[in-house]
Amino acid sequence: MNVAYDLFAETNPAFGVFTIVGFCRSFWDTSETAPAVGLVYLAIPIALSGDTQTSFSDTNSRTGLLAWLNRYPEIRLDLGARLDASLPIVSAAVKLGLTSRALELGKGGVIGLGSDVPAKSHVERLPRESKQVIRRAERLGTWMAGAGTTGSIFSAFGVLP
Repeated sequence: MNVAYDLFAETNPAFGVFTIVGFCRSFWDTSETAPAVGLVYLAIPIALSGDTQTSFSDTNSRTGLLAWLNRYPEIRLDLGARLDASLPIVSAAVKLGLTSRALELGKGGVIGLGSDVPAKSHVERLPRESKQVIRRAERLGTWMAGAGTTGSIFSAFGVLP
């Protein structure tokens, strides 16, 4: 039996919804507020990047965003290009999440969990690599929730919102 890994599975909008839900859920659990929608466009491309796995493996939820960025400044290298390249992927996931009611937009430009959010237990059935993407998104949600304003988070990454 041959096993094939779908290289494009992580660009699937449905998978993106699970990743955004993980990010939003962790953000909410940490701060009891929903994240600004712009943070999704910053966090999800970083979470999707397999080359960041090592930097996440050496941390935990208490590490914090600024400490992580200080330990791994290379995260900022070519970040603008990475964000630009992932824009259609993240936008498709946001649209699907809103249409399926897994996500909802709130006042003040925030995005949160909708009325039909997928259960967290579905993530456990995913392949290891896919679970790692969602875990990275969750970690970023926790860190970003404790890192200050949306503007200060973008500034820490060296990009403009």
